[in-house]
Amino acid sequence: MLTAAVSAASEKPRKPGDALRSTPKPPGASRPEPRELVAFLQMNPEEKFDIEAINAIDAPALVGETHGDKRVLREVLRTAEALLPRVRAETEDPLLVSAILRAKTFDWYQRSPSDPSWVGSMPLRWGGIFYESRVPGGRLSRKLSVRLTLLINQCVEASGAVAFLRAGVAGIFRGSAMMAKMVTFTLGSKRPRLTQQVAQAYLDDLASTARRGDAFLPLERLSDLARRNGSSEVSMTLADLFTHDAVNVLTVLDPRFHPGMSALTIRVVPPKNPDDAATYDLVQAGGGPARETRATETATTEPIPTSPWERTEMTKKDWLVVLKGLEKRKARLEAPPRENPRDRESYLGLRELLLTDASGRKAFMAVHWKGKPSGLTLLCQLLSDGNLVPEADTDGDYLEAELDHPDKGHPDRRAKDGQWNLGHGWTVVRERADGGVRTYRAESKSVD
Repeated sequence: MLTAAVSAASEKPRKPGDALRSTPKPPGASRPEPRELVAFLQMNPEEKFDIEAINAIDAPALVGETHGDKRVLREVLRTAEALLPRVRAETEDPLLVSAILRAKTFDWYQRSPSDPSWVGSMPLRWGGIFYESRVPGGRLSRKLSVRLTLLINQCVEASGAVAFLRAGVAGIFRGSAMMAKMVTFTLGSKRPRLTQQVAQAYLDDLASTARRGDAFLPLERLSDLARRNGSSEVSMTLADLFTHDAVNVLTVLDPRFHPGMSALTIRVVPPKNPDDAATYDLVQAGGGPARETRATETATTEPIPTSPWERTEMTKKDWLVVLKGLEKRKARLEAPPRENPRDRESYLGLRELLLTDASGRKAFMAVHWKGKPSGLTLLCQLLSDGNLVPEADTDGDYLEAELDHPDKGHPDRRAKDGQWNLGHGWTVVRERADGGVRTYRAESKSVD
């Protein structure tokens, strides 16, 4: 039946999968219909593309269903080659990865509470879509794009070069491992280093646990990834995939676009010790409180402040995540409260980031607030450019007020005749240009 279908399909223009579409079973056929093979050959990278269904395909079983028929193997090869570029783009570009994760989160929210087979079936259907999935002491699912490449190689090896040359297929060795490494794809944006690992860890967490009412879901695999690679890397990748609306909170599903359901957010739980890694929870709006930070030994129902200025434990890494998230969304950082802003721990944390990290200064200049207080903005501009000529005389006053404010415990950093020692290797010198205009020069003895 497959041989007859493939022969008929080759006589007219075709798309991958047309060979077996609506083909009647010949009388007297004893071989059972290869359902997985039929389903695979009906796929294409356009209107019949389902990444979850493609991920569920068993490549060795698929090749076995061809029973060595070289024309059918050629159809499998063509279909796999057509699907591979779309699979790679969907699983590597952060914009497309984010869309898939949101869709799968919606499936988890809607289907998992009433599906008794969720925990048994979904790890197999979702495992390995973006990156390999491992179960300790158990199953290993290789990355989908790798499995498709191996399927192409298996088809070439099972049929042999002569059969494909006789069939007139150009580029017989395009499915080989060597050629597979040469295939490149232009992505819509620069992807962070951990995009695929973070996406797969999050998806594995959803697949392994069904939703239980409005209870929060501890994202165990995502937290394990942070322990291995660093919380900063994982949190910055999450901020690239999801909307960063508040400190330590990333919105996965917004109820404005999903009427009738609660907002779903990933909450970053800061560690107790600086050497530990953060952990992550999937939280439903209106649900019970998520895990508290390890810094507290007792539970509390007080809401976590949404403004970074109100938090007392804003580290340099926390500020960098906030600034990068705002930069991605082309949003502005709100101004600090007018009352004693420089005495806030959060303000000092941001100031330290600007003194020690060039990427932090660049992100801050892209998202800083407009208006007063302006001293920190002027200081960042001075550190970034090395020189500053204030546009107005009052700007010089605001800058010097910022320079005059010493770090706690460092009274030796007070100004001395127009010279400031800011710490971290930075010194600032005030000079006078023509006409008595104040200019400022910043020098650093350290490398960011």
